[in-house]
Amino acid sequence: MSIGIVFDFDGTIIDSEANLYRVINRNLEAEGHDAIEISYYKSSIGTDSKDLDEYILSRIGKEGLESVMEEHLKTCLDLECNDHITKLINFCEQENIPMAVATSSYREHIEPMLKNLGLYDKLVAIRGREDVEQVKPDPALYQLATEDLNIAPENIFAIEDTVNGALAAEGAGLNIIVLTSEITNDMDFNNINYYAKDIPYEEIVEILKKEQKVK
Repeated sequence: MSIGIVFDFDGTIIDSEANLYRVINRNLEAEGHDAIEISYYKSSIGTDSKDLDEYILSRIGKEGLESVMEEHLKTCLDLECNDHITKLINFCEQENIPMAVATSSYREHIEPMLKNLGLYDKLVAIRGREDVEQVKPDPALYQLATEDLNIAPENIFAIEDTVNGALAAEGAGLNIIVLTSEITNDMDFNNINYYAKDIPYEEIVEILKKEQKVK
């Protein structure tokens, strides 16, 4: 029986979270403002960034916020896919395991990056902020991705790097493999009922092979 994979994007496929943090602080400091603390930035990761956006607006205005996003989206095109994700995507493609992306970012922002990485055509679907009323930790994004894959949620693995994302996947009934990033590796996932956490690519493949046989 089929199994499926739903990837988070930011921090999972590429290290865009670390990139955005650097871009924000570079723009704030250029205008004479203090850099934001990493702890404050982390509160916006994997969910709605309204509070962070308002903070930036209050310091450098609408044009400054637009400059931050423009620079972020441009520089993200220079980022490479995380090596373990590249391997995992290649494995899923070889094994005909369908894949999707569920992200709290806008689809229109990440689709150029996925195309640049050569991943866009390998995905059954991409679900983003435009598709739901509430982003992660609300489960709606994962529920839509599950419908797109047309596979029961208990047969799908979500690959996530944040607590908000893991909560969303858990709420949708998916299995969760947590693969933290540079920014999220000290987050507390103790309240998440995850399948596995920060394991190497080889162990992920063994899990998927085992589940293919069981399902």
